[in-house]
Order: sequence, then structure tokens, then C-alpha cells
Amino acid sequence: MGGADVVRAILAGAVACVTLAGASGCSRKPVDPVAALLSELTAAAEARDAERFARGVSAEFKDAEGMDKPNAVLLLKRYFAAYEAVSINVYGVEIERGSSEARVRCVVEMKGRARKLPGLEGLVPPDAAYRFDLGVADEAGTWRVRSASWESTEPPAEAR
Repeated sequence: MGGADVVRAILAGAVACVTLAGASGCSRKPVDPVAALLSELTAAAEARDAERFARGVSAEFKDAEGMDKPNAVLLLKRYFAAYEAVSINVYGVEIERGSSEARVRCVVEMKGRARKLPGLEGLVPPDAAYRFDLGVADEAGTWRVRSASWESTEPPAEAR
């Protein structure tokens, strides 16, 4: 899996899973910290703001292949720079909650519009779909993504 795939997975997985989790909440109910984290990650990704996104990722972060937070943020910056816009569709969100941690699973379809620069056409795909498994945890009152794994998939026919 190339660097762009890793960044796409981190971005799309964390961001997209939050979109549905946050959308199901009501402003009059107590704020769910997992949904709040995901909503913030979504907003940061839509703004293509890697530093803001990084605040929602644990210093202890490791992806399925051992990439740590500093390297993931560096790749995320490159990824954001390559795209003018990114949109996310999320399917099948499942959240298993504990008192200080949660597991989030979802399928994410991402579409992006690459910047019009020579050579980017082949390096940044216009769309992708992944099945994600995220570990999130409460770190002294702040919820962050601690782990991420994913696999490439096709969106369900009804979602296309």
C-alpha cells in the first residue's frame, strides 16, 4: 500500500465514520464524545487542515502497518495539498462503546477533485472506497483516534 493509500485511509476512515455518527445526534441531547471527535475530524478534513485534523489523533497512533502520527500527518498534508475538494459518503457505521474507548467500523466512499497540476492525474485518484476499523480512546478528557486499519472495497450497489 502506497503513502497516498495510507493517508487516504486515515483521512477517509476517521472522517467518514464520524459523518454518520454525528448526523444521528440531536443538539438537545448530551454530546457524545465519539460523535464530537468524528464531527471535528470531518470539519478539519473538509477544510483540508492537517494540523487541525492531527489534534484528533493520539500521539500513540499506529495504523495497521505501524505508521505513527508524525508520518501520518506529513502524508496527510501532502494529500490535502493535492486535492481542491474532497467529499465523503459513509455506509454501515457501527460503534461499540466502552467507558473510555470505542471501536468504530464503517465503509467509506471518498471522491476528490485533484488540483490541476501536471502529474497529479495519475497520483491522486478521483474516488476510492474502504472498509475501516478505528480505535478511539479518552485521553485525559479528550477523545482521539489511536488506531486505524482498513481494506479497499466496493461500495454497495445501492450506494453508487
